[in-house]
Amino acid sequence: MIQFLEEIEQHFSRCYPREGCGVLAVIKGDLNWFACTNIAEDDKDFIIDSTEYMKIAQQGDIVGIVHSHPDGSCNPSELDIRYCNALKVPYYIFSYPDMNMHLQKPESSTRPLHGRDYEFGVNDCFEAMRDYLHTQNINIPPRSAFEDNWVEKGLDYFTDEIIKDYGYKRVEGNMQKNDVIIFSVRSNVGNHCGVYLGDDIFFHHAENRLSCRENLYPFWKKYITGVYRYAT
Repeated sequence: MIQFLEEIEQHFSRCYPREGCGVLAVIKGDLNWFACTNIAEDDKDFIIDSTEYMKIAQQGDIVGIVHSHPDGSCNPSELDIRYCNALKVPYYIFSYPDMNMHLQKPESSTRPLHGRDYEFGVNDCFEAMRDYLHTQNINIPPRSAFEDNWVEKGLDYFTDEIIKDYGYKRVEGNMQKNDVIIFSVRSNVGNHCGVYLGDDIFFHHAENRLSCRENLYPFWKKYITGVYRYAT
């Protein structure tokens, strides 16, 4: 981290008065710094461009998310803490321009699978899917933070190529236990996911609802756009 401080400060300067952001990634055994584009609509927030994030993740292992608090302290906000825990990646938070730093480490906690309240980016369909698969000894990497209003923007975070990076491949025919199901609910892009449990039952977490098991029929079946199986 120390070797990149000058580059990080220069990036924050270019972004000011908006929050600057980037990632630290290990590629072929070396730590690298990547400045990223902040696409958040609010100047006092940051969302890393998902295309940039996934491109970096394909090259190596993301080990840190870096961002600035312009004209503020380096103390984490409640949103910083929640997203850090959800993404399972340490946050390096800098005050700017004085460049004090706070390292926020993700908390390790066991959360119940069923009955969670929905919170986009923290407790949502992706996190429910990821946590369920973890109980089945299938560990997929954290996702990048989804952009605000990503469905309305036509962004698709559930393409074959993206899901391939999680260790899954598209399959046809009968579903098997632990297959990941992608849905496009009244949308032209994938906007929901779940895990098949067998007997036409799947586990998921829909918006404005609690996480639960549910029958694919009669509502959900017609919106399935892809089924993916872990490539062991």
